[in-house]
Amino acid sequence: MVLVLAGCSCDEEILLPDLPGTCEPTYDCPAGTEYRNGECKASRCASDADCCPGQKCNVAAGFCGDQLVSCDADADCAEVPGQTCISFRGDQYCGYPNRTGSLSAAGTQPCVADTDCAAGRSCTGGRCVIFAPCNGGCGQGEICDIDTNTCFPYACSANCGEGQLAVVADPETMSGPQCCLVECTCATLPPVLPGQYGWNAEIAVDAQTVAVSAYDAVYGDLVVAFFDDEGNEISVQYVDGFPVDGPVEANPNARRGGRYAPGPDVGEHTSIAIDGQGVLHVAYYDRDEGRLKYANYAGGQWTTSVVDETDHVGMYTSIAIGPDGNPRIAYMLVEGTVAPLPAKQSGLKYAAARTNMPASPSDWSIQLVDTVDKPEPICGGGCTRGKACVDLGVGPECAFETMGCAMCATDEVCVMDAGGNPTCEAEINAVPLDSLPEGTGLFADLVLTATGTPMIAYYDSIAGDLRLATGNGAGFTLRTLDGDDAMNPTNVGQFASIAVSADGTQAGVAYFDATKDDLVYLDLGTGERQVVDDGLMPPDLNMVGADASLVFDAFGNPAIAYQDPTNIDLIYARRLGEPPMWSHQTMRGDPRGTAEGTAAGFYACQARRGDKAYVGSVDVTFDQESNLVLDLKVEVRNLD
Repeated sequence: MVLVLAGCSCDEEILLPDLPGTCEPTYDCPAGTEYRNGECKASRCASDADCCPGQKCNVAAGFCGDQLVSCDADADCAEVPGQTCISFRGDQYCGYPNRTGSLSAAGTQPCVADTDCAAGRSCTGGRCVIFAPCNGGCGQGEICDIDTNTCFPYACSANCGEGQLAVVADPETMSGPQCCLVECTCATLPPVLPGQYGWNAEIAVDAQTVAVSAYDAVYGDLVVAFFDDEGNEISVQYVDGFPVDGPVEANPNARRGGRYAPGPDVGEHTSIAIDGQGVLHVAYYDRDEGRLKYANYAGGQWTTSVVDETDHVGMYTSIAIGPDGNPRIAYMLVEGTVAPLPAKQSGLKYAAARTNMPASPSDWSIQLVDTVDKPEPICGGGCTRGKACVDLGVGPECAFETMGCAMCATDEVCVMDAGGNPTCEAEINAVPLDSLPEGTGLFADLVLTATGTPMIAYYDSIAGDLRLATGNGAGFTLRTLDGDDAMNPTNVGQFASIAVSADGTQAGVAYFDATKDDLVYLDLGTGERQVVDDGLMPPDLNMVGADASLVFDAFGNPAIAYQDPTNIDLIYARRLGEPPMWSHQTMRGDPRGTAEGTAAGFYACQARRGDKAYVGSVDVTFDQESNLVLDLKVEVRNLD
């Protein structure tokens, strides 16, 4: 039987009375009451529990009000770092504006999944956020109202796990001046925010994958970024460098395992390759331990291990895959002992894996390819307090500082000479301004021929020479490719990049001539040395050739990606035509010679797939607080 209420029938349509339900946030309650927690309650409140999430009870006045501080200008919000005066619920309150990338109480986008959110945001508790709301969690007996970023007294029965927080189940209907019956749920925290990655970028491609290994300097981590065929970034995976235990402050199943805390500093001097089975192989430097590390990615899982921890090794890595599918790595011995040599040595080393998936140092066969004596550091690398590095006629030494000199020049210091007399002497910088390590094996670049013969181009920073090591079965044959002229000393070979054409008929090296600030290409077959770019762009003379990266197209023509550090542009050079001529084009930045636009071309790298070259590089900008902002890019260039 249906009970028909008077005044509630229109024609023959029967209407049920409009009673408040568990989720009717717009229900119009009688005078003196307000719709809160799913029912009409007396407007006057006695405690916060009488209010909806996002509001507090003004006990003295007896009403529920927003927990936000009213404001007229940003200066009114200075008490809480990061807050400014924003529009919310028809008024002005202190909150977290979207424009700074923080959680916002002003129109934060609703969501069901991460795919509903704008780039850089993730779906937490039905809202697209960047940072964890409510500072990652509320106290015992409280839940988080994400819309207002405040905690609400509520005894939540849900058992939230690591990386989760208890939140208002439906912020659309359970938060604000009117609210349904409040319920709670567990929401996964947003992932750790990415740092600034891109330094030391290297690229590898196969038929399905475009991957760039790089270093995140904020966290000190190795990362690998994946791109689609058009060069759009798909995802970034943090591989090594994060702690494996400690408090979880973000999504534990996302980057860095949900931990912001620093871990070991690894990931510089990285290099990446992809084998025939699609397995990714990465070599990289462990700065904390001064060792060479290796990672592989198969079946959706990263595995990391140590390759070489003898002495100080692991800078300037270059990895390649042999015909047997096993990885090989060329890298620098920064400093170590080589018996029976008495002096400290630096050198070039070569590691060949005995298996496709090496997991420990015993899985590698390691050779010392080339060595030189490590120069003694100037004044021992620095003088103790009360001494200064000067030359009193017998070379740099640490001499005692004293008083009693006449006025010394700004670049001089008052020290005691051998006779104990005060004298003004030019102070020597004990730490060289050049950040390159002294030795050989710098900028090592490895390529393997079709038969698996290793060829390694590298730089000797002591002699200023470009060198080449070629495998001969028993070891390596060494020779100097450029430099080595006592009558006309030069500094050549930085940013060495070696390549062999697909048919094996062409081999060459691209590198930087620091004596003339030129980009040079050396044909290893004919020995012909060509200046690719001399930086002559009237009225200026530019330095060109940093981060050179060489490939050959399908016809054996060389193509080089590199940076113009003067104008900070990414340049691409090709040798084509008959007779062959070098042409140049700005890929990123502004037209050459303008010195305007994006600062581009850092860590230029490239890899070829068919008739296309995938060119990686890093753009550099600064945010409003003058913090460095890196943008890792991949450009696709036709080589047909």
